[in-house]
Amino acid sequence: MRSQTVTLVMLAGAGAAAFGLAHLDPSQDEESVLVYANADACIAGNRRTEEDCRSEYLTARAAYPEVAPRYATVSDCEAHHGSSHCLPGDGVAMSAAGRFVPRMAGYVIGRRVDQNLTPQPIFDHAPKSETSHSGSAGHSGGAGYCTSWGGRITTSSGGTSSSARVASSAVRKVAYGGFGSTGRSFSSHGWSSHGSGG
Repeated sequence: MRSQTVTLVMLAGAGAAAFGLAHLDPSQDEESVLVYANADACIAGNRRTEEDCRSEYLTARAAYPEVAPRYATVSDCEAHHGSSHCLPGDGVAMSAAGRFVPRMAGYVIGRRVDQNLTPQPIFDHAPKSETSHSGSAGHSGGAGYCTSWGGRITTSSGGTSSSARVASSAVRKVAYGGFGSTGRSFSSHGWSSHGSGG
């Protein structure tokens, strides 16, 4: 009887610890974000000033050549981002020569300026049902997007000028480990990786 009680106490303690740690995990936090195709769509949304919209778009656009995921083949890229959504890397950045990268579908920013979320490019993400038949089935661009490190963003309206609530790990890199190490956080969406390093 005593060993059963000890076992139950230990299991209850482990469960409570896991629950407590989940609340400390920054990857479980959520962010309210805005998704726009370009600066004009942001301006039309009337949530930011024209100057902020243009500046944030230029920040995301400037980051695109270096942060866009790289794929060894066009079919690998299209399997993740959809047919006709990929370009030869040579035309995007010197560091992407010989690889393929997705087209920039738009950009994501924090709903509020005080979120301090760096504007970043986003890429169309082909739904699994569209890529499961042939590795590169068509994709119309709808509501599925991903960030350069694989975080998923699904907008409320299905368009490129919309809002969303996403896991912080989808739009912010999360630090793991000690001694200043940083790791990538990947949202689980059925892919083991998101492109490969440059």
